[in-house]
Amino acid sequence: MSSKARLILVSFLGLFLELSFIRWIPAHVFSIAFFANIILIASFLGLGLGLLLSEKKQDLFRLFPLTLVSGMLIVVFLKNIQVDIPDDAQTWIWSYYKANRLYLPKWKMPVVHVLQIVFIVTSVVFIPVGQMIGRLMKEFKPLHGYTLNIFGSLLGVVCFGIISFFNAPAYIWFLISAIIVALIFYRKRGFVISLVIMSCAISIVGFSEKDMLWSPYYSIELSKTEEGSLSVYVNQFFHQRAVNFNKDELAREKFSFPYRWFNTERVLIIGAGTGNDVWAAQRSGARYIDAVEIDPVILKLGNQHPQRPYDNSNVRVFTDDARSFMHKASGPYDMIVYGTLDSHATLSVSSSIRLDNYVYTREALKEARGLLSKEGVIVLLFSVPTEWMKERLLSLVRSVFEEDETRYVITDPYLFNLIVFAGPGLERSMSRYPEFTKILSKAPEKIYTETLTDDWPYLYLEKRGIPRLYLITIIALICTSLAGIFMLSPLKLGKINIFFLLFGCGFLLLETKSVTTLSLLFGSTWFVNAVVFSGILSLALAANWLVMIKGLKRTGWFFACLFLSLIMSYFFPLAELLRLNFFIKILAAGCLAGLPIFFAAIIFAIVFSKTRLAGIALGSNLLGAVIGGFLEYTSMAFGLSALYIVALACYTTAAIYLVKSRSRY
Repeated sequence: MSSKARLILVSFLGLFLELSFIRWIPAHVFSIAFFANIILIASFLGLGLGLLLSEKKQDLFRLFPLTLVSGMLIVVFLKNIQVDIPDDAQTWIWSYYKANRLYLPKWKMPVVHVLQIVFIVTSVVFIPVGQMIGRLMKEFKPLHGYTLNIFGSLLGVVCFGIISFFNAPAYIWFLISAIIVALIFYRKRGFVISLVIMSCAISIVGFSEKDMLWSPYYSIELSKTEEGSLSVYVNQFFHQRAVNFNKDELAREKFSFPYRWFNTERVLIIGAGTGNDVWAAQRSGARYIDAVEIDPVILKLGNQHPQRPYDNSNVRVFTDDARSFMHKASGPYDMIVYGTLDSHATLSVSSSIRLDNYVYTREALKEARGLLSKEGVIVLLFSVPTEWMKERLLSLVRSVFEEDETRYVITDPYLFNLIVFAGPGLERSMSRYPEFTKILSKAPEKIYTETLTDDWPYLYLEKRGIPRLYLITIIALICTSLAGIFMLSPLKLGKINIFFLLFGCGFLLLETKSVTTLSLLFGSTWFVNAVVFSGILSLALAANWLVMIKGLKRTGWFFACLFLSLIMSYFFPLAELLRLNFFIKILAAGCLAGLPIFFAAIIFAIVFSKTRLAGIALGSNLLGAVIGGFLEYTSMAFGLSALYIVALACYTTAAIYLVKSRSRY
């Protein structure tokens, strides 16, 4: 096999396995779901260390199959550990869960230690892949080798997007990885042993997940209750229950309660899930029901609902992101129901898809209000675990609706415990039904809590800032990363390149902001995310091609364009794009998110084409991405737009570094 083909295959393996780990590990280690970008950071660290070790004589890739299987065994073992969350975490991240416990009740492990183990394991798995990439790139001119690396990574993203479309189980992901490893090892010593070891890896996954379903978002497990209801767990977390309303009177009354007091001829249900709210709308006599659910597998499970609500001809089903649907919906609706829509405190900005982050914001609620009829009402159902979260939701509703248009009810905790009513139809309904008025409570006039916006959409943070648990975790993982860098690599074998380090940091921040921007405009679906990642890699390929074809040598004008595009993106009012038609919105969003990445990629390609140590340069770039991954958490304090400012600081420092180093670029 030629070196070119091997470099493409190894690059494919690195990106494909990274995406696999990002989805697979949280399905087994429950606490990772709340720190999802840790897998991304760890994979960058491992690849970066591997690239910095590319000059080392020992071939670490021979150990890759054994390293992968060992890592997978550790992850499967951690599935059974009881994870301890500190009381002063400063954020709500815990609720009912299905597993994560060893059958020794007194054995607990602090969440920070669990995260460190997963971080180290993931990094170690990717070190051999990074070293192989670095070794193969030495056989090409730097920019040519980098182009092959990007092309292989792009193929990895596309392939993973395809298997996500078909809801393929995890053992298929690792089967594809095993095939790639077999092709790389073909006709080399250890080929048979590597096949045996990779077969063990596939068997581990298949055996440990024999009762799992996989959607494009997470793992799904089911269990039936004695009364015939179907409980649904995602990544081991209790998600929802398809209730048998014939036998569960309490649930029947709770879901039916909002419909008693309003005209509900036309109903929109956001987060329809397995169909409980659809059934309640049908029971109320609704003639037209639009049901929106982002997860196709959850939606399909609605066919197992005891009352089979989706079989009714008056229901139109949309597999879409809630905010994306509201951009396109025409209305008007008599009732819009937020059906306990909840992504369970997944706070990470990138590397996981946050299903609710742009639904519970002031801008989103204004869009929903615009879809109401003259006597319409919004009904928000939620299970609030704390007083401040109840106040957060009430504050959000009050920021959009008038005082007389907002009321709420606190109920028992079964399934959900908060019902918020808001809209122009509420006052008339209260005058019509005095008994309804007695049940309702008025929202406080002044609520001292941060209102959620598209720029700061963190529903589960009590206030702006990085929570104590996250700070402790970040510090622990930074120390772990530094230990790995100084022990394994670089400062002995080659100096880390500061320019590429800074560019890696800035690139990760731009990638994160691109994901959030396009998710806001087109929906937080797996497809949108796959398109974004593919688009970013395609821009990098285009930049490389432009530099090679045109022979670009200087970076000055491109730095100016990069700075200008970052400033423009920071100040641009994203809400204005929501009003545009689809194709104009694609063009505008592509320019807004893509131009900074494109100009940064051109600068990177120009400088990279002149480097003598491609492995050191690319390794430094990936270590910079590790720093960018940790800096991503600053958005919890300053908002998502602040990521542009941090990226601008990184690129400005990189430009100054080039000037001071008397570079000709």
